[in-house]
Amino acid sequence: MKTCAWSYIAGLSLALVVGAGCGRPRPVAPVPLPALDASVGGPIHEAEYRLQPGDVLRIKFLYHPELDVKLPVRPDGNITLQDVGEVMAGGLTTNQLAEVVRQHSSEHLRDPEVTVIVAELGEQKVYVTGEVRLPGFVPYRPGLTALQAIMDRGGFTDIARVDSVVHITVGEKDYQATKVDLTRVLQGEPESVQLAARDMIFVPRTTIGDINAFVDLYIRRMLPVPPRVGIGFAP
Repeated sequence: MKTCAWSYIAGLSLALVVGAGCGRPRPVAPVPLPALDASVGGPIHEAEYRLQPGDVLRIKFLYHPELDVKLPVRPDGNITLQDVGEVMAGGLTTNQLAEVVRQHSSEHLRDPEVTVIVAELGEQKVYVTGEVRLPGFVPYRPGLTALQAIMDRGGFTDIARVDSVVHITVGEKDYQATKVDLTRVLQGEPESVQLAARDMIFVPRTTIGDINAFVDLYIRRMLPVPPRVGIGFAP
């Protein structure tokens, strides 16, 4: 299934480009988030999975089955429903979207009961941005590394800081931003960091010194998740 990144990803990548600063890095202990389950295989009912473009939704109206619909989340994160119109689904949980649809539907239906189920997950990809020659998506494959993903997008630009690459990953219980030094990997050392589907790789043009401030200013406030992020470093 063809899909794009979350609707907010372009704004995030732009902020990342603007927000990279200089200084000496210091390690920070990771901070856990509430559980986030994005499991695959069959319909998804987990309340904390957040919808993204490419996901196929099944929306059911308990007392009005004629309004039931199965439709994809568009690249801009929106869906269009009969008698409701445009609704932003990207970044919401299924329960949150059901409540939004219920509120809109109550304008013309009496006490509607709405259920939203993710019938199909969008194609799994990794997003690579910043100082790479062809910013964009890389299809996820098991064993994919940060350097492989960067090379799949044309490699580094001439002003890329390969010692300060940021790896943003979505785990089952947290979002974590890790600063990765790829200098020795480019010199032939094995790469230890492997990516997961929906990860993001950002290559800065300057060294990211205060990763605390970087994550706080340019990640926490943009990702549609509770405002806590784990931060770490990789050799």
